[in-house]
Amino acid sequence: MRRETEHSKQLKRMYAKEDGRLKGESYWGKLPFFWFILFLSYKCTRRCSYCYAFNQIGDDNKIEMDENTFSRLLEWIPEVWKLNNVKVNNVTFLGGEPLLRTDRIKKVMDSIYENTDGMQGSLYTNGDLIDSVNWDDLEDIQWISTNIADISIEELARRMKIIGERANVINQTIVATLDDYNLERLLDITRFGIENGYRLRYQKDFYRGTDVEFRERLLKRYHELCDLLESYIIKDYYVHTTFLLDTLIGGWDSEDSPYLCGKRIATVYPDGSVGPCLRDHSFKTGTIFDPDPISLLHCDAYRYELANPNLPDECRVCESRTACQGGCPHDKIEQLGTPSAKSVSCDIHKEIIPRLKYLDSLQKQYKTEGS
Repeated sequence: MRRETEHSKQLKRMYAKEDGRLKGESYWGKLPFFWFILFLSYKCTRRCSYCYAFNQIGDDNKIEMDENTFSRLLEWIPEVWKLNNVKVNNVTFLGGEPLLRTDRIKKVMDSIYENTDGMQGSLYTNGDLIDSVNWDDLEDIQWISTNIADISIEELARRMKIIGERANVINQTIVATLDDYNLERLLDITRFGIENGYRLRYQKDFYRGTDVEFRERLLKRYHELCDLLESYIIKDYYVHTTFLLDTLIGGWDSEDSPYLCGKRIATVYPDGSVGPCLRDHSFKTGTIFDPDPISLLHCDAYRYELANPNLPDECRVCESRTACQGGCPHDKIEQLGTPSAKSVSCDIHKEIIPRLKYLDSLQKQYKTEGS
């Protein structure tokens, strides 16, 4: 249970205030409509083969934001906030391993609450440092996502229990990149997550994207996953389908894209450069020292939406189009050389998105019958 603090009270006041700023509707009213993604450091305790940062930056994991750039970042975030007309904002700490510098996380969040209406705070960790964390530094982090990597489910349970007891979070998420090892134990991870009330976030191993045999196993496993999820819904467990299939919101049923890429994402890297994508560590649109920050945040090539006029006609009539939105632009640029192709995971999306939509409707049915 999240403890109430002065900052959490400030955030509640922001949610409740009607001020004409852009916000969502109904269930999506608190969707982070602007997303600050901060890579304060590439330092890490691991070298995961599927890590975007490691694969693009290489083995030099000592890169960390210097003091001058960090000081500018504390000014820059409120500046961007003031220029935007967006009600709800989220700041997410990635890496590298963010828990190596919780002191900086606290400084960022303190600056945000001092200079804005408040923002949601999120953090992704491999959990290796969970026993030595200064939890007071993380008081404003509402969501912690823990990457299971190659640790046992028993060790994951221990780490998430510690987070639940000591952190000030609303919820926890288990993150698993589906390499060979995690693909093999996917159903066991799922059982553990659902039975203990954790959200699940699964993503493919991007660097195995052209491996036909791997993709066939991935698709087969996803069908088995959907079968398992259905059995849990029937047994009255809550199943959260968002982000079970990469970054997709499986139940999204509007033609308007829910994905913020290329329009409402500001990814800041350790050198102070800014980009439109959390996965691409080489494409930059400027730096936090540039005079017009808003202009840095718009990038048509990375817009993740059906509104892209160059998408194939096939995408516009596809049954899965509202959730897929034509597929991740980064993945298409990297594997196909253009953001205007159909999704690199088109075959998987066509089979699995309808199943996720069905699971969403089934869960609503059981919830209605049980209320």
